[in-house]
Amino acid sequence: MNRLKESFLRNKTWLLFSLISTFLWGFLAHGYCFFDNSVSHDSLNEYHAAIFGNEWKMQLGRIFTPFYRDLLRSDATLPWLIGVLSLFWLGLTVFLILRIFRVGSKVTAFLIAGVFTVNISVSAIAATYLNDLDSNMFALLCAIAAVYLWKRSAWGVLPGGVLIAVSLGIYQSYLFAAIAVVMFVCIFWILDGETFPSVMLRGLRAIGMFLLGGLLYYLAMKAVLSCSGLSLTSGDYNSLDKALELTPSTFFSLTAGAYQDFFFRLMNAYTTYPSIIIKGITLLLLGLSAISIAVGLLQRHIRIPEKLLCLLLICLLPFTMNLLYVLTIGENHDLMVYAIWLFYLLALLLADWLLCHWKNSEFHAKRKQKAAAAMNLLCMLAVFVILYGSVQFSNGMYLKKDQEYDAYLSLMTRIVGRMEGCEAYIPGETPVVFVGLPTDLNKITPGFKEYRNVIGMLSSDVICLPEKSRYQAYFDYVLGTPILLAEDSVWNAVLESQSTAEMPDYPASGCLEMLDGVLIVKLGDVPK
Repeated sequence: MNRLKESFLRNKTWLLFSLISTFLWGFLAHGYCFFDNSVSHDSLNEYHAAIFGNEWKMQLGRIFTPFYRDLLRSDATLPWLIGVLSLFWLGLTVFLILRIFRVGSKVTAFLIAGVFTVNISVSAIAATYLNDLDSNMFALLCAIAAVYLWKRSAWGVLPGGVLIAVSLGIYQSYLFAAIAVVMFVCIFWILDGETFPSVMLRGLRAIGMFLLGGLLYYLAMKAVLSCSGLSLTSGDYNSLDKALELTPSTFFSLTAGAYQDFFFRLMNAYTTYPSIIIKGITLLLLGLSAISIAVGLLQRHIRIPEKLLCLLLICLLPFTMNLLYVLTIGENHDLMVYAIWLFYLLALLLADWLLCHWKNSEFHAKRKQKAAAAMNLLCMLAVFVILYGSVQFSNGMYLKKDQEYDAYLSLMTRIVGRMEGCEAYIPGETPVVFVGLPTDLNKITPGFKEYRNVIGMLSSDVICLPEKSRYQAYFDYVLGTPILLAEDSVWNAVLESQSTAEMPDYPASGCLEMLDGVLIVKLGDVPK
């Protein structure tokens, strides 16, 4: 009874520590956008998912996202609630990671919370796709919880398979984070002296869990799409059938590309620091990790089969963590590569393992302990620099979005004033066609050039794409002004018209024109 009580109190302490650490990192890095409402890009279009978003998610195979929203936060994009839910799910994920790897150091645990909370995959969602942030973090939690259940017991693969299916049904990329963590576990089992048959057996159970999850997801997707009358989208860069374009010849080139992209992303991690610093830190972490693994594999009680298996897992890690590069035919983006940032988790765990391992060593104990302590400190400092640079970068992203939102609001307010100044225009009754996007707002803001490389940050346009649904969403959710957009046939005819192409762009005289009862507003050139 005392042991159960002690275990409960220990887990409670670590749970609270995980949540507090995650919320500290989260508010430092992402608090800006949680207290803001600078919707743009897809978060503008999906501001209320019941209008646009839920059906699109299901057509992408994210069949459980609408159910998640209905249960936990409604279809509206609620920045503060989304932020709190996201950090809560991340805090639980961190707690499970600490339990999976039995982390005993509070400093290491605090940095692990930073690794999961402060990376470009999270920041890019928060900046541009805030409507998906909490559901995506819940998908990550489900994926890591499945690994926790798998490691805990042989029968854990059954509920773990269900959790994998749920994760796949919200956002598919977190499957590879789960696979990476399973590989980490197997590596540490080998370093701790587990035998080849034991590691292989449990590894096969993990594969069975992932296959079970995939099967359950497939069956659930078929059922949901059948009941809703929808069908999967096809041919898009993020559609589920993209992998069908793979051929034997492209597979090998894409495999090489996956390794290259993995190391390129690590070496060029988004930060406010000079790139040479990030490259140096990444090489340092790779070197420290290699030393820890080498020390482990040189132990006499680890036999050749275990060593070969460990080396194979290590060689496959970059490929597995970036497998979506292959499955998307090289069209993966920042939201899809969360698993790559778990490299920092592995570096911290290896440094911590080496310190514990050499503490128990009898041969040259003091010298080894000092060396391990120095390596562990160096690793923690290196990861902290990466994290703090990411904190600054994420805040810069949110500032850029906020500036663009205000500038766009100012511009569109003036445009509406010009529209209402047209004698024949009646708001909400006269059909309107918007042509192009404002040219002046698509320029690089001084000092913010590096932020344009992040997914969703390239354009300075809040509306992002010159589509009817985007303009409708802007008038509905930002301006709160009635607008009647012309029917599709009229809209397309105007866009293709030579007279429209000859019209000057806003704010020049003649950028607004009434034609056959339709108000044409020329903002910029029509994309080809």
